[in-house]
Amino acid sequence: MKTSFILSLSISFMLSSCVVATSGSSENSTLSSISESSSSTQSSVLQEPKLIDLYNVNDFHGAVEHNSRNGELGIARLGGFFESRQAINPHSFMLSSGDMWQGSADSNITKGRLMVDTMNDIGFTAMAIGNHEFDWMDDAIIENEENMNFPLLGINVMDKRTNQRATFVEPYVLVDAIDFQIGFIGTIGSNLESSILASAVNNYDFVPYTSLVMTASEALRHQGADLIILLNHDGTVEPGVLPYVDGVFNGHTHRIEKNMIQTKPVYQASAYGRAIGHMRFSYDPNDQSVEFLALQSGVYTYSDLATLNQFPSPSLSVETIYNTYLNEEINLIKNEVIGTAIGDFSSNQLGRLAVEEMLTFAQGIEPSVLASFHNFGGVRAGIPSGEVTYGDLYRAFPFDNELVILPVTGSELNWWLAQSNHIKTISSMPSIQSSSTYYIVTINYLSEKHWENEGLYPHDEDHIINSFNYIREVLKERWLSQDSIQASLYS
Repeated sequence: MKTSFILSLSISFMLSSCVVATSGSSENSTLSSISESSSSTQSSVLQEPKLIDLYNVNDFHGAVEHNSRNGELGIARLGGFFESRQAINPHSFMLSSGDMWQGSADSNITKGRLMVDTMNDIGFTAMAIGNHEFDWMDDAIIENEENMNFPLLGINVMDKRTNQRATFVEPYVLVDAIDFQIGFIGTIGSNLESSILASAVNNYDFVPYTSLVMTASEALRHQGADLIILLNHDGTVEPGVLPYVDGVFNGHTHRIEKNMIQTKPVYQASAYGRAIGHMRFSYDPNDQSVEFLALQSGVYTYSDLATLNQFPSPSLSVETIYNTYLNEEINLIKNEVIGTAIGDFSSNQLGRLAVEEMLTFAQGIEPSVLASFHNFGGVRAGIPSGEVTYGDLYRAFPFDNELVILPVTGSELNWWLAQSNHIKTISSMPSIQSSSTYYIVTINYLSEKHWENEGLYPHDEDHIINSFNYIREVLKERWLSQDSIQASLYS
């Protein structure tokens, strides 16, 4: 496996790299005379500082469609934004702190291929791996990584089978921008395995990364890096890291962050393309010093761009790629009308609808099922009043978590009922006996947590009934059969 990934970028400079005396000028003649009279005296010309603009998105979650109601730029306008910034300053770089592929019908139907192709066209320089890149198992990561024109970074993603870094990630990348170099290191939070379907990450371990970043930073400096940036898929940075990098783009927590920690900028730009993080640095080639320009940096939201009259037009090339995918693969599935929502469904209301339907569905397989459970975090969006498409359901329930029926003891059932989840029970719940056996239905994201810790979501794992169905498919059938569903019934 490579220890570094070198990119050579062909960049035409906005600022002149040096000031040259005009031939025949008195200044030039004077310099020539001095040179001739004293071979030990050398002339030198100061070079102009260069501005370096770094742009970052995190937790895009496949939000490729422009959505003004939710303040989401969409992938074509993200491309247009970067095109306009590169036209102003060719020393501009587009980056990601992870969770780019999974989360919408558009991206999920193509298992991330659409996102990879459009990111290639935009010209991303590097991307840190996020926890939701694992949602389709490592086969999808490997396939997407092979088609990426930029490196997928994850210095602390270790393969338990080899005790080596996973083969589909690089630890860092050194970008050669002619007369200065930038190193990008990628990390993922060392506790984020628990936020992934256990079977998807069973072979991998996200280890603490402070010492790894220290070593990588030293290697990058030795190779000539003038600037080092950490792309970190987590809401916090391990305390010992900041002295070894010049800035951090965070992810995962979907917050807007614009912090200075230990004199270093630590930014995060919301999620779903609702904001773009920007760090500007000035590089002085005369003494190879780098200065962070805080007043010229920021996190720009959708409304900021509109208010400042800088709202981007779509990139025509990205829009062409997106439209090709829509016409050939996506629209037939995404735009299927499945019914009507009477009133706006919040994500909480959809969660209550989900557990009600899960209970009914499971009882068709095992009549004695008496309770259903779905995690709050598995419902990612609401559905507005009016026509409902399959794409709306996909956005609300983007995870491919299978519905499973579990036998539990009465003691285990009481434990499940005490957890913070969407819960639905039968109307005539029996008196629960601690040693009796009962049946419940949930998603395998919750049931597989038992693999990691037997104290979590306990059940009899030897007698699971897997329906191999997703909740969005079950809700689709409910809407098709009923035509309309009233949101106020689930308040």
